[in-house]
Amino acid sequence: MEAEETMGCIQEFPDHYKVMMDRLNEQRELDKFTDITLIVDGHQFKAHKAVLAACSHFFYKFFQDFTQEPLVEIEGVSNTAFRNLIEFTYTAKLMIQGEEEAGDIWKAAEYLQMHEAIKALEFRLYDMMVNVVGNSSQSGLSLRCGFVS
Repeated sequence: MEAEETMGCIQEFPDHYKVMMDRLNEQRELDKFTDITLIVDGHQFKAHKAVLAACSHFFYKFFQDFTQEPLVEIEGVSNTAFRNLIEFTYTAKLMIQGEEEAGDIWKAAEYLQMHEAIKALEFRLYDMMVNVVGNSSQSGLSLRCGFVS
């Protein structure tokens, strides 16, 4: 009985997820095993349906209804915002350059129902506000901020 319990031991490898996503991203960049082409603002993005569906409720529902579409045009989202969200989907890194771009990414993430990207944006916004408040306090300015949920 003890031998069976020892054999049932589970070893976790936390880096496995990152390695797997790195490989999927590599495959996406090389157009290997991708099964969907998304057209956004005239630009094409190759991706894996399963990865998109795992990160976006919009795509999850879309692929349930339209499973065989190899080419899909996405309207109402800017090319830059979508590029950033695709990168975030595969790498968990969100590159934001300026407030306007942050707003575009936020709108796109809401439209595509990418809740983890929205959380990342909220975290970044909070971090920026803390830095502004910290810098303002040091210069003698007072700034009050509140969040509405």
